Amino acid sequence: MIDTGSSDLWVSSPVPGAVSQHYQAGVSYASGSAEGTVMSATLDFSGYSIEDQFFILAPDGNAAAGAGGLIGLGPSSGSNIRADGNSSAANPPLDRIFTSNSSVSPMIAVLLQRSDDPDDPYPGDLAVGEVLTDYKDILNQPQHPVTLPPLQGGQHWQTLLDVDGIIGPNGKPIKIKTQVTGAQTQNATVVFDTGFTLPQVSPEVAQALYGDIPGAALTNLSDLGTIWVLDCSQEVNATFLFGGVEFPIHPLDLNFNGLGLQDDNGNPVCVGAFQPYSFDIVENNDILFDMILGMAFLRNAYMLIDFGNLVDAATPSTDTAYIQLLPITNATEAAQDFAKVRHGSGASTGSGAGNQLDSGHSSSSKSSPKSWLIGLIAGIGLLVALVAGVVCCCRRRRTNNNMTPKLPG
Repeated sequence: MIDTGSSDLWVSSPVPGAVSQHYQAGVSYASGSAEGTVMSATLDFSGYSIEDQFFILAPDGNAAAGAGGLIGLGPSSGSNIRADGNSSAANPPLDRIFTSNSSVSPMIAVLLQRSDDPDDPYPGDLAVGEVLTDYKDILNQPQHPVTLPPLQGGQHWQTLLDVDGIIGPNGKPIKIKTQVTGAQTQNATVVFDTGFTLPQVSPEVAQALYGDIPGAALTNLSDLGTIWVLDCSQEVNATFLFGGVEFPIHPLDLNFNGLGLQDDNGNPVCVGAFQPYSFDIVENNDILFDMILGMAFLRNAYMLIDFGNLVDAATPSTDTAYIQLLPITNATEAAQDFAKVRHGSGASTGSGAGNQLDSGHSSSSKSSPKSWLIGLIAGIGLLVALVAGVVCCCRRRRTNNNMTPKLPG
């Protein structure tokens, strides 16, 4: 699995020829963890071969939704392997690539799509040091500086949304006031995280998106938390703005039908994918972000992340890290797709067995959506070969073992 919201590599099965580095490290996630001995071996990743790459051998790791491990693509400052190893030799894979190949631009580009798109089912791509030719216009898009968090160790791929930068279903801007501790601007801080199936937003934003939809109701679901449920046939529209550029969100991503939910009569029920916070965003009296834009947003934008000065401190750079976003959803075509999928052949009940929706059921879970949601990222094409071990990675939010704040990713 791959995850832009965390920074460590771990595998669950022994790798032939791997060498112990004689120290332990671990990563804790909202639902699961991975702990074990730090090992090293040759890693083949995205066309690059990295000798002596450090990773955690975690036989009991349970945070990868049944996959053989996870690779974090976040800033190295969030790596526990790096912090505990206290050496650039312990850097995450991307930092090793960028510091050892001066000809490689220190950037990644991520393309996600959706399984129920009638035009492009399950396409996806992760590129290191380059962009897809068909999406090269991303290089001409505004560069959004990666903002710094108020707490050390809380760095993620984050930037600022435009002021009141969400146009709701009624065609009007949604009023948004940042909650981030020590914020110097009224703009909302957003974290981009491929590991979140359901973007996390404030209850007020979720209310503005779904509260006026006929039949929509705020419900508490087991293993998922509080979320808006709605009829699968209801088309919902919204647009995000970054640097004045509009990013229409596909109705299939706003009215999400991937959980196999049913009402008391066995009819499919969908959810509002932009979910009110499913966990407490206050950590040690600080708030680090206003929203986490996961897959339901990222399927509508090609994303480039330039690591800039966030590549390992051992090779300091004055280049500011930034994010570029390219809109890839055409609102008119998206509406036609929605009608074709939800009204043409009827709404699908998802890939799994139907789950009965009980509007009176309460959940005690305070974490974000459980790991079974992670399988929905099936759009990324990526192969990671670690000597004889193979890892395909994507995951949720993590917590630094040696840091106190809980962070997305």
